[in-house]
Amino acid sequence: MNLDYLLISATKMEQACIRDQVDVSTVVHPQDRPWHLGTWLGKTVLLIKGGVGQVNTAAALTLALTRHDPAVILQFGVGGAYVQSGLEIGDLAIATEECYGDTGVLTPEGWMGLEGMGFPMLPARTDSHGRTLREPLYNRIPLDAARAERIRQCLESGLEGEAAYKIFTGPFVTVQQCSGVQSVGDTLADRFGGICENMEGAAAAHVSIANDIPFVEIRGISNQVVDRDLSGWDLPLAVRRCQQAVELIVKHGVR
Repeated sequence: MNLDYLLISATKMEQACIRDQVDVSTVVHPQDRPWHLGTWLGKTVLLIKGGVGQVNTAAALTLALTRHDPAVILQFGVGGAYVQSGLEIGDLAIATEECYGDTGVLTPEGWMGLEGMGFPMLPARTDSHGRTLREPLYNRIPLDAARAERIRQCLESGLEGEAAYKIFTGPFVTVQQCSGVQSVGDTLADRFGGICENMEGAAAAHVSIANDIPFVEIRGISNQVVDRDLSGWDLPLAVRRCQQAVELIVKHGVR
């Protein structure tokens, strides 16, 4: 089925407000998690609860693409901001690149990514004449920076009734193990020039680019990546702000 947007978050919490607004026609539970198909703001959408982590996300999206043909995949949820990014709790971040942050090998000389190991995450793509259409991709999955900027401008002019916030664009870092130690987060930020980290985005970007589908990722900042202290987090604010942003993107049909 053709879709205007395939919307995916990891958890129920991150999508609850959107789910309540979708005019749902069908609910299915592949992989024991709900998918809501319906209309929202005049657009045909599939809202997927994908589950936490890269494997859950890749499995859900791959299965969804055997049944549906979305014009764009939009991944959304919360993220942790790296200290040097300038992002604060309640701000919004839009990805210009997704990075597999800890996929590689730790050697006595330091960390080595997939390129050093000689294993591309996605191989080069060529046409029928052997001409290169895409170089091999290793830890970094490039996204459309112009699309990210269009979305930033849409959100900057459209989010109202909220306290001051910032909207940043930049590289995101996806990890298997969240950085609950600031020095670890600082290392990842330096390694990739990252502004925030999450647990699903690189997998969603990977599936999207492998299937030639435009991809957008937006995160509400729930915490900064410092030595773990949950008392400093604000998940409700990050969740609310991010879902408001997704609503604006869909309402205005930004792609």
